[in-house]
Amino acid sequence: MHNVVVVGAGLAGLTVARALRARGFDVTILDSAERAGGKAGSDQVDGIWREHGYHVFPAWYVNTRKLLGELGVPPLVDFDCWHTILPDPRHRIVTHRVPRTFTGFLDVLRGALVPWQHAALYYYFVLDMLAEPLDHAARLDQVSRVGLMRSRWYRTDRLAELEEENVLKASAIPVYDMSAMTAKIISAYWVRHRLPFLSILPGDLQATFIAPFVRDVVDAGVRIELGHKVTAIEADGPRVGRVTAVDRGGAARAFTADDVVITTPLEVTRRLIGADLQRLDPDLGNFEHLPAAPMAALHLTLKSVRPFPREHVFLHGGRYGLSFIDQTSHWSGLATTTLSFISSNFAPLRDLPPRDQYEMLLEEITQYLGITAADVDSHALRPNVETPLFINTIGAWHNRPQVASKRIENLFFAGDWVRNPVDLACMEGAISSALEAARAVGQRHGVALPGPAVATTYNPTHMRILRRLLAPLMFPIWLYARYGRD
Repeated sequence: MHNVVVVGAGLAGLTVARALRARGFDVTILDSAERAGGKAGSDQVDGIWREHGYHVFPAWYVNTRKLLGELGVPPLVDFDCWHTILPDPRHRIVTHRVPRTFTGFLDVLRGALVPWQHAALYYYFVLDMLAEPLDHAARLDQVSRVGLMRSRWYRTDRLAELEEENVLKASAIPVYDMSAMTAKIISAYWVRHRLPFLSILPGDLQATFIAPFVRDVVDAGVRIELGHKVTAIEADGPRVGRVTAVDRGGAARAFTADDVVITTPLEVTRRLIGADLQRLDPDLGNFEHLPAAPMAALHLTLKSVRPFPREHVFLHGGRYGLSFIDQTSHWSGLATTTLSFISSNFAPLRDLPPRDQYEMLLEEITQYLGITAADVDSHALRPNVETPLFINTIGAWHNRPQVASKRIENLFFAGDWVRNPVDLACMEGAISSALEAARAVGQRHGVALPGPAVATTYNPTHMRILRRLLAPLMFPIWLYARYGRD
């Protein structure tokens, strides 16, 4: 029985431990926190479970959805639309639906946030991007998504405006930073797997997902050592020899293993990779080039019940990239309206005192929703400044590690910042990389493990044909968008 130490008890750590244990490996997980789940988990604040922002499950989360089914998690709540609130005195709400027919697509154009001709060009750009050949991946990783857009003959300023809003809210990445390669991959998943557009759990992530996950891996025989902060990962010749962790009482414990899998967030992993490991594998120093940006979750409990849509709502054009969902519609036990916000652009507030952060976020919420401090019964602000979110910027792919170290035979990595088919910092990316890492560990010992499933996409050749067929139609639309009246 091969012994494996997994550093980190988040989604990636639990997934790789579960997969290895199912093939007979002896697995120990170490984590400094007092609960499993990492960024995906929830914490109790004043008796209420607070998440690190709302979590969504698109249709193309194929590995995540499969895992939920295996764990017996309650059915997801599916949505086929989302909403945008405009910054006007009436707090006007625009509803967007996923088109199923040609008539539905025309309705989407009529209800877009920009004039229909610009919206048509935007969707043509999405098609154009999907038509890029797969062998252009290296080139696409060197240009931003908006840079690719501005290189097209049909570009307009309104396209870039719509693109900036969509990308920031959907991925927490500024549009000028996201690589065109990442944009192509994610757009292909969204277009191919349209419905359900988004799904959520019927309760907090800790109780409905993480707790059953933990029970599953513990029942299978995995040891989870919480309250154990890993302080050193030491080399022994050409391999990892020992992992040292400090327990709750301050005592140091040494763990030896045949293999070590690091699944901690990017910022934590940087601290764990010491000079001796970098001497063995100099590519590990590339971690320092990977960028990360802070996000924040803000939970507002109002003094009374207020009517809001049951689906996700995006605040159009705001400074802090705010979106929210009304948890009252889906979670039991909430007596008054409870809103869960995500700030996708929290960097401008990162260094301010917490009170100032809250007040500035609330000021923007007031502008869109009319909620003032007098309406709020309680709030909880959860910035992830210490472990910011990895973002897929231009050229990042080259610096992201593969699941197996090239030169350290028994060192492996898993997490949404590790190379994986999804190529986006999300739950599906973490789980996909973990399944790939487990397979790599198994291959080292001659044990076959299944890798991650990959969501299907449309054939790029078909997209290129469609792009050519539509070009004559798009040219007069572009002329009208450029020279006509909005």
